[in-house]
Amino acid sequence: MLRLLLLMVSCLIFACAPRLVVGERIDPAAAGSGGTAGSAGTAGSADTAGAAGAADAGSAGAAGAAGAAGAQCPDTGLPVPGPMDPIAVPWATGFENGFCDYEQAGGFFEGEGEHRTVTSPAPRSGLFSAEFTVHTDTDQNQARCVRQGVLPQEAYYGAWYYVTTLATVVDGSLWNLFHFKGGDVSTKGLWDISLINTESGELELIVFDFLGGVVRKQSRAVPITIPIRTWFHIQFYLKRAADATGTIRLYQDNQLLVQATGIITDNSTWGQWYVGNIGEALTPPDSTLYVDDVTIDTQRR
Repeated sequence: MLRLLLLMVSCLIFACAPRLVVGERIDPAAAGSGGTAGSAGTAGSADTAGAAGAADAGSAGAAGAAGAAGAQCPDTGLPVPGPMDPIAVPWATGFENGFCDYEQAGGFFEGEGEHRTVTSPAPRSGLFSAEFTVHTDTDQNQARCVRQGVLPQEAYYGAWYYVTTLATVVDGSLWNLFHFKGGDVSTKGLWDISLINTESGELELIVFDFLGGVVRKQSRAVPITIPIRTWFHIQFYLKRAADATGTIRLYQDNQLLVQATGIITDNSTWGQWYVGNIGEALTPPDSTLYVDDVTIDTQRR
């Protein structure tokens, strides 16, 4: 009864009022303002340059996203930043406002998959988390939220994930969680954080470097793997540089998995950061995962 009361109060307070269903909350704006969804690109083997680089899905590039300049949030009527505006940090959303925090920041939803806010499984914090469901054997293989604008010179991009199934990532396919795309130059992508299977069949995070054309994996003999049906934290540090002075670091639950320094990391003026679920040829083909407490910050927390 208390939770229902809190949900009703939340709907009254927040301008982006959702439709309330028992145990879940549905996003009122199923489509974003950044263009239409496309299909995933073709990924190579997990040990080749194509590994996780197939997250070039959707057509929300420079032309489509530029339409957001001068736009208003459809739920509040307030002006939202355009793609050429700097992204103000720190920024965070725990989906307590549904997907309004993305809309009000000039972001959008991308893909033909399903997205909604839910109360089960128990969120990492607050009352809600975001559920992203895709069907990787159809064109409904993408469901992602996007922040766009001039990315900070240095920042940590974080999100908590809850993966429900120990899936098999078929060789040559992908399962992508984070995707960074350059808005004006590297429109096919800058960085991917994706999942592949270890030799034992578990799942580990890897980094795909679009500009370098390489897969960056853990150097451990036995890699750190992700838990199943337990919240875990991904943080990606990106120091942007169009010359060989950039740095990237990938953390899982505060453990450093991958790092590279003295590299080109971003040759674009503005960019987009995708968070959610996109898959291709997974086994089983239907994939549902949950995301909570998405952050962009100058500090690793």
